[in-house]
Amino acid sequence: MMKSKKILILFLLIPLLAFPTAHKFYLSVTEVNYAAKENTLQITSRLFVDDFQKLLQKRYDENIQLIRGENKDKVNAYITKYFREKLQLRIKDKTLKMNFIGKRYEDDLIICYFEVTNVKNFKTISVSNSLLLDLFEEQKNLVHFSKNGDVKSKMLHKDKIEGRISF
Repeated sequence: MMKSKKILILFLLIPLLAFPTAHKFYLSVTEVNYAAKENTLQITSRLFVDDFQKLLQKRYDENIQLIRGENKDKVNAYITKYFREKLQLRIKDKTLKMNFIGKRYEDDLIICYFEVTNVKNFKTISVSNSLLLDLFEEQKNLVHFSKNGDVKSKMLHKDKIEGRISF
């Protein structure tokens, strides 16, 4: 009986030992904060540097590098163009224009900052987020919305790239 338990355990462990490297996790986190006094949406998006660099290389320029301390106009232009195509916010069926403010690096993340100006009070906002989905099918995009202290979230992915939040 003891021998059969050992054999069973061995058969259960073999598949785990055959693939020692863990599957990579693909996630972006975007925060959208409504600043009522300034009538702006402040947007912060966090992506893994290596994933985003790979995407920019495949999509725009195979030689592009995301390097700390460098703030190249070409990289910023690609970031702006990509985000405008892949992250869209709408209020009353009007797509809002996101302005790129800048970026910074933190550990293995690139943090991109955007702003939408002249946003009047709203009750509902829609988001379409397909960041990195054109390269990574397993990609998940978490979006947090904050308005007047109320925070709501949406998890978006390849089968559901759009969501709507009501406050």
